[in-house]
Amino acid sequence: MEQIGIDKYIKKDFIKGILSETFKGCKIHYFDQGNTWEIEDEKQLDDDSICFSLIKNESEFPILIEITRTSDKNALERGQYLAKIISDQLNCKTITDYKEPYESLFCPSDSVIFDKGHAYFADDGNTMWADGEGEEVKIVKEIFLTNYKFDDKANLITSNS
Repeated sequence: MEQIGIDKYIKKDFIKGILSETFKGCKIHYFDQGNTWEIEDEKQLDDDSICFSLIKNESEFPILIEITRTSDKNALERGQYLAKIISDQLNCKTITDYKEPYESLFCPSDSVIFDKGHAYFADDGNTMWADGEGEEVKIVKEIFLTNYKFDDKANLITSNS
């Protein structure tokens, strides 16, 4: 599962379009977690389906995009990949989980914010975004991320692929 915060309200069709274009080999379905708990076109769900939800968040990132039915393998990398694409295409700030490449440990308060083509390491500990109380997310420094690539089925492309 990937979770990406976005700093503006957006219609589901924009996110569905970005996911459909990014992962052309997958069927993209909207999952309404807020009201009906129904999955759009549920009868068409199969192994190549990805679901996403738009969830309200009381922070500087008022919409949480939650993506499900993706592999747990490389979820952090996929989240970063998608957060950058969404930020670039919608000209907005996005936030998602971050861990140093090739590190095995993940610190839950480590995040990356994408904004205007730049990536920033951020601390989301004790914040409205992550905890529902506290301050705004704190940007620590600008960083240069590994440019991950994913195939049409949302799998990480490696040098061994």
